[in-house]
Amino acid sequence: MANAAGWVDVNKQTLQHVRFGNIFSLGDASGLPTSKTGAAIRKQVPVLVENLLAFMAHKAMHGSYNGYTSCPLVTEYGKLVLAEFDYNNMPAETFPFDQSKERWSMYQLKKQVLP
Repeated sequence: MANAAGWVDVNKQTLQHVRFGNIFSLGDASGLPTSKTGAAIRKQVPVLVENLLAFMAHKAMHGSYNGYTSCPLVTEYGKLVLAEFDYNNMPAETFPFDQSKERWSMYQLKKQVLP
């Protein structure tokens, strides 16, 4: 079931195992080429659920995970850049402001909300 690195060997879009169709994986166990973060799992769950339900109903799977992940980068005490991106390293920002700038608010998000 595992790939050469020891992770569950899944298709990076469908989250379905590449050899065993009845196996799906996400998060820390999956061999997805993205960081293992809660933010990534938050975007993987709806894709896995949609595709698993389609698989069980013998229907085509249309859910596709784009590799979204989020990395909070602390630049100094009280400042943080929240980097959100996809498989192609393209920004996938979820906040309505320029996330490439250091922000105290993003530092507070990491410190107070994310834990």
